[in-house]
Amino acid sequence: MTVSEAPTDPQDPAGNPGTGTPATGLTAAEAARRLEERGPLPKAETSRSYRSIVVANVFTVFNAILLFFGLLTIFFGNPKDALFMGILVANTTIGIGQEVRAKLALDKLAALIAIKAEVLRDGEKVEVPVEDVVVGDLVLIGAGDQVIADGELLSADALQLDEANLTGESEPVRREAGGEVWSGSFVVEGEGRFVATAVGPDCRAAKLAETARAFRHPRSPLERAMDRLLIILVAVMVPLAVGLIISLAVRDVSQADAVETLTAAVVNIVPEGLILLVSLTAAVSAAKMARRGILAQQLNAIESLASVSILCTDKTGTLTEAALRVVELIPAADESEDDLARTFGRYAASMPTRNGTLEAIHQAALGGSGETSLPAEDPTGQVPFSSRRRWGALEIGGDRFALGAPEALLGSSRARELQEKATAEASEGRRVLAIAALPGPLPAADEEPTLPADLKPLGLIVLAERLRDDAEATVDFFHQEAVALKVLSGDAPATVGAIARDTGIARGTTGP
Repeated sequence: MTVSEAPTDPQDPAGNPGTGTPATGLTAAEAARRLEERGPLPKAETSRSYRSIVVANVFTVFNAILLFFGLLTIFFGNPKDALFMGILVANTTIGIGQEVRAKLALDKLAALIAIKAEVLRDGEKVEVPVEDVVVGDLVLIGAGDQVIADGELLSADALQLDEANLTGESEPVRREAGGEVWSGSFVVEGEGRFVATAVGPDCRAAKLAETARAFRHPRSPLERAMDRLLIILVAVMVPLAVGLIISLAVRDVSQADAVETLTAAVVNIVPEGLILLVSLTAAVSAAKMARRGILAQQLNAIESLASVSILCTDKTGTLTEAALRVVELIPAADESEDDLARTFGRYAASMPTRNGTLEAIHQAALGGSGETSLPAEDPTGQVPFSSRRRWGALEIGGDRFALGAPEALLGSSRARELQEKATAEASEGRRVLAIAALPGPLPAADEEPTLPADLKPLGLIVLAERLRDDAEATVDFFHQEAVALKVLSGDAPATVGAIARDTGIARGTTGP
């Protein structure tokens, strides 16, 4: 489907004059009307709210005990004896102050990375803030862009999206005209246009993430232990306080003196100094981490992390980067590894468009050749890669090569050894591509081009997701700290297992 064939605006199916059409986008007036009618989008939460910070630091067991006896002292005794409430104020202020500082820093970072969208208005390309995009807008996307709304594609030119944030799948997904795109995905290759059908909190990803993104304030192990201690002390104090009250009543002590004596006895039992020391220590730790570029949103975060025994980690973006790496070259029996690397490099460098797979092959060929660049040869013929037939072909410098899935290119009996190696690598979660030389001209790039039976297999290239530079060192650190690691991923078990082995997670006692 092309843009001109696309249906009318889903918000205006009758194509009323003045609203614009998908080919030219909404008119500026119609976009303004829809924006006013919808109102501003709710601001996305990039950090905890001030209210949640205050509530979490004020309403604690420690504060409740000191506040109760402080109010008793103020109303029924000598207000001067309520100075111990200064510890309550100091402890609460330290917690709120540190967490507000973290919130402000996160909000500033969010403002710095605010993205904009390119839309068509009155047939002209316009860059607008994401929050100004309305349902019915014609949004333009290209390589490197983030999809900022859910929508239906009107046109797609070799469009591939990285949907790892939504599905956990690291492989780019090809999208065609008429298909859907979802907010939160990124354009890896190609370009397209789509009509926005949902924006802001109405997007599918936003609805799915609403619960997961809720900010919670779990108590750390030390805080829970201190809460239990305070509850036990309260249980001990109650009968002691009753006995003390009876004793004071029998001795006919005045109300003010009785409250003063009771409060002094109770406050001396509560370890307010210990609790203040814990808060000060946490604040100092958070400040030290901030100097190393790490923001602790909650005062107890560092102590909580130090108590971790099992750590669940994502795969894509955490252990791996959004890119591939070459693991191994497997030449055919009559090929050398250097010649195979050069052939793969020529193919990747000469392709008119280069995706993540070809980029990884190109970089690996550079590393193996010791050169800083490989000359890109102008192809004299091409059969574009098709996911249906699983191969593509290129003619460069008089040589003709086909690149694709091993099962599509290794059909001859003499390639049996390569077939077995490809199967073994694939079972380990690797991505395997084969390259073969064509003895004759390229097949016609018609509806269903077919490869000749006398292909000459040259070898295999084995790829895997590129590990983050610090992944292995980080995993090793957690193993030394006796922390069990679990990988949560939507990828195939074999793929996840391969990454676990490469990073060293499989060496630890991680369990199933």
